[in-house]
Amino acid sequence: MAVAYVYGAESRDISAPYSIWKVVGSLLFIIAFIPLTLWLVKKFQLAQMKLSQSEIKVVSVQSLGTKEKLMLVEVEGERMLLGVTSQSINHLKSFSSNARTFATMMDEASSPETPSSTEEKKL
Repeated sequence: MAVAYVYGAESRDISAPYSIWKVVGSLLFIIAFIPLTLWLVKKFQLAQMKLSQSEIKVVSVQSLGTKEKLMLVEVEGERMLLGVTSQSINHLKSFSSNARTFATMMDEASSPETPSSTEEKKL
């Protein structure tokens, strides 16, 4: 009887660390599985977007705050600047598809000399 009790105690000592390692291994698997699954979902969404021949293309997005964005969207060869918030979407301006880029328009807008600066150069 005493031998059976000692044998039973030894088997419990062996199974306790085994069950702890089993739990730790399961948790590590779950912790690794969640980011891997999210990464795969993101890759499949990108692949699906590339394969779809949508007429609507988001050219550029500029964040203005936590919920506000400026979006440059191209639809049927026309580009539209949209103001997007959590409550609404507003059309701000339309551009033709062969229009200059925003950076070149800003450079041209800042480069013309004002009349006061041309008068100073003449003096």
